[in-house]
Amino acid sequence: MEKLLIVNLFNKEVVVNVKISNRNASRVIVYGGHIYLTLKDNFSISDVEKKLMRVFTKSRIDKLYSSLYITDYYVDILGIRRRLVNLSKGQNRISKEDFVVENQKQIDSKLKNLLYDIIQSRVEKYSQIMNIPISYQVKITSMRSCIGKNYFTKNLLTFDHDLIHYSLEIIDSVVVHELTHYFVHNHSIDFYDILLKYVPNYKQLSQKLINGVRQ
Repeated sequence: MEKLLIVNLFNKEVVVNVKISNRNASRVIVYGGHIYLTLKDNFSISDVEKKLMRVFTKSRIDKLYSSLYITDYYVDILGIRRRLVNLSKGQNRISKEDFVVENQKQIDSKLKNLLYDIIQSRVEKYSQIMNIPISYQVKITSMRSCIGKNYFTKNLLTFDHDLIHYSLEIIDSVVVHELTHYFVHNHSIDFYDILLKYVPNYKQLSQKLINGVRQ
């Protein structure tokens, strides 16, 4: 079970995803400008704030572009904030840029399908560019500890569903990262030599993704 919180850290509002468990977190993860941690069910907001201000410095929190990906009014798609139109709430389309859904439940499935189509095409594109001879299966899912994974023995690539909120350039950097694992299964110097050949600004794009900068 997970809860989404907005907490105040060093006078800045930050999005925190709390996983409820009978044991406390062994580590805290930052991804997409959000903080992920595990807590017992009887926590309070002040407990979360105190814990996180012991873990992070003000300068680290200041770097986060911490905002929700989706609200009742907007959704970030490929780094662009678009108006969310929910027809079940009586909202009407205003422009072709609106993200239109029939109901609340359709939001996640529509975004997931959109990301699947995008990633599938980018995997095919970069597999050709990088001369990778195998055909990968693509899966979009919720990933807490990483944003992508290459299952070497299954020819399977999995990607976190939240990638849909980031620019195509950032998505491409994650796709190439996972494809590079075809050649090198770890994150050694050899791995980054190949990765940087195809994405020279990978380190900058990676920092954008970590800090939640959509574009």
